[in-house]
Amino acid sequence: MSASEGRALRPVPVFLLGAGGVGRELVRQIVAGRETAAARAGCRFEVVALADRRGVRFAPDGIPDATLLAAIAAKANGEPIGPAWEGTPDAASALIGELVVGGHRQGVLVDTTAAAGWEPLLDRCLDLGWAVALANKKALAGPWATAKRYFHHPRVRHESTVGGGQPVIATMRSLVDTDDPPREVSGALSGTLGYLCLRMEEGVAFSAAVREAAARGYTEPDPREDLGGRDVVRKLLILGRLAGWEMEAGDIEVEELYPPELAALPVPDFLAALPRLDDAFAARVAAARAAGGRLRYVGRAAAGRGRAGLETVPAASPLANLKHVALRTARYDDEPLVIGGKGAGVEMTAAGVLADLFSLAREIAR
Repeated sequence: MSASEGRALRPVPVFLLGAGGVGRELVRQIVAGRETAAARAGCRFEVVALADRRGVRFAPDGIPDATLLAAIAAKANGEPIGPAWEGTPDAASALIGELVVGGHRQGVLVDTTAAAGWEPLLDRCLDLGWAVALANKKALAGPWATAKRYFHHPRVRHESTVGGGQPVIATMRSLVDTDDPPREVSGALSGTLGYLCLRMEEGVAFSAAVREAAARGYTEPDPREDLGGRDVVRKLLILGRLAGWEMEAGDIEVEELYPPELAALPVPDFLAALPRLDDAFAARVAAARAAGGRLRYVGRAAAGRGRAGLETVPAASPLANLKHVALRTARYDDEPLVIGGKGAGVEMTAAGVLADLFSLAREIAR
């Protein structure tokens, strides 16, 4: 007899925003993990809506697994996942309203997009008794006046916002709960910038490494989103705020990996201008190597202030291999608590979101 036989399973409605790589992988993991959800949480995650900017699938009683898998296959082929819709927070809010009126008083909104401006939808869901799971960092890294609700709310989870599949957020929460909040956080927090550093170490010119990363889909469509350190700043804000510092973006000094005169160029012109920076970056890589270290783009924060930028780290440092986040606390003072291992990739990130779903399913069942 399977784990789901012989007992009724509690349905947990899931409204999934985003059908990109992470969203599609999350759908696969939900479908493949039916027995685990039944055995571990006594529930069944019912995807009642799957939506992106172009289309939506909506079924208050739950979208059949075969339909879900067909929708994400269509998306992977460049086709819409379902009928066209507005793709706005207001449109999503209207669907949430239908679900609540129809009896779905408690569910989970999952945001795997990279879009900004979804705070009104998140707030409405929380006001209605729903929970929220975020892979999207934008709301958490916004102004503290609006973001603080998400850090203090028992029905908000965001494990995948820092470290992908690594349990960085859960570890931070555990430290704070046991009265040992981090005094300092640090890490090579951008996989894209880590890739660039590794390729330059291998002798590839900076401009060629950027074009490579863009061709592989590692960067945003405009690589300046990555080269400007913005993603690292968002992650530092999340970690710092979890540590108890009411930080704003202006509290973090940022080193952009391009000069101001390239900031306003169209993307093709920006990429064409990058070779002028190759010699300077090659010199920095060589200087780090001569000092016995490695050049890495590192984020650090302590006492409400932070910095994101290139620095030379010892070759033996966890930061040198790009897979670690270090937390220094009162108890972990002489030697920081280091969280390491594979974290990047859609599979790991989706698994972090799925872990949040399990946590929230238990929370809303109380």
